[in-house]
Amino acid sequence: MNDSWWVEQDELDDDQKAVISLPLEGSYLIVGPPGCGKTNLLLLRAKYMSLAGLSNLSVIVFTRTLREFLLAGGRQYSFSPSKIQTCRKWQQELLKQYGVQVEPPLDFEKQRLYFLEKIRELISTKRLANVYDAILLDEAQDYLPEEIQMFRKLARTLFAVGHSKQKIYAVPDCMDEIESQVDKKLVLRFHYRIGVKICKIADALAKDTTDYEVLSTTSNYNETSRPSSVEHFRCRDIDDQADRIIERLGLQLKAYPDELLGVVCPTIDEAVRIWDRISSSPLSQFALLQVSGEHSSFDSGKTIMVSTLHGSKGIEVRAMHMASCEYLSRFRHQRNLAFTAVTRTKTSLSLYYAGDIPGYLERALSSLQPLPDLPKLDDVFGRTN
Repeated sequence: MNDSWWVEQDELDDDQKAVISLPLEGSYLIVGPPGCGKTNLLLLRAKYMSLAGLSNLSVIVFTRTLREFLLAGGRQYSFSPSKIQTCRKWQQELLKQYGVQVEPPLDFEKQRLYFLEKIRELISTKRLANVYDAILLDEAQDYLPEEIQMFRKLARTLFAVGHSKQKIYAVPDCMDEIESQVDKKLVLRFHYRIGVKICKIADALAKDTTDYEVLSTTSNYNETSRPSSVEHFRCRDIDDQADRIIERLGLQLKAYPDELLGVVCPTIDEAVRIWDRISSSPLSQFALLQVSGEHSSFDSGKTIMVSTLHGSKGIEVRAMHMASCEYLSRFRHQRNLAFTAVTRTKTSLSLYYAGDIPGYLERALSSLQPLPDLPKLDDVFGRTN
């Protein structure tokens, strides 16, 4: 997994270098396409601020899986793991500091609003402001506008990274709110992680808006060194998908030693079903499950991650296996969800399904193929020679 994190400053372009050493007193929003290094820059900016004497800072992420991923980067950059927290953990600890008792509901959305309201009450009652030297937000596009206001009130400076096409939760858009709360917005132009064929799939998924900037034209991925590939398979059922994935993972473990490989599904049930199949195979020693209630360190030597699509947010893998793609249609923001999962992939993308996939995904896959000859009328009526 070491190739996920920069080792020398020569690996950064000029735009990326400028982000790390921005003036300490300012608040910033960093936007850019997947693969442009936003998460890396978040950690390096945090390290820079810490070295500059801003010790009371917090790096906040949305999911446990992403926190585990950032912890690996924190170890690479010698950055304190205690300063990297999920939003929920950060909220709980802040309330605990001020003696606030909590009894949150179990439902995710209700729990989210519950903690937001508790902290807003705390801020109002205690007249809190600038409790932290800095708060740094990864995947900032998925926060509520009110949560952004909360972070800004509690931090002397705010540093947020995000990309609107990777918004996967059904909440009001917060990017305008972030822009109003910072001193400057910076745009990263180039990306380096995603292979050309995978860029084409992502572009086909995201071209539903006129302001989308295509990944294919801003890619600096080394296609000569590691040619990218996209394949898709119609399978009998979920077990057939799992068996095909296991077979391909066995080859990829040899092709990409010590690199993270991903298996993702739209739902927890499907992810666990595939996990059960993998855990009873010879690959079990290399695999870890990252779903709600089950999270493991990425430093354990296990390089196969099984997760939900939501859980893969912010992660990057050399090879990605997306199973049960027909279930994408169950979700709001499903196009963004597919885009986010696809752009976690560096080199090899494989999609699996046992039913009909959404039309936008079918069209994206067909974009890699040459256009077929026009059909004859006999073909339309099902006649064959």
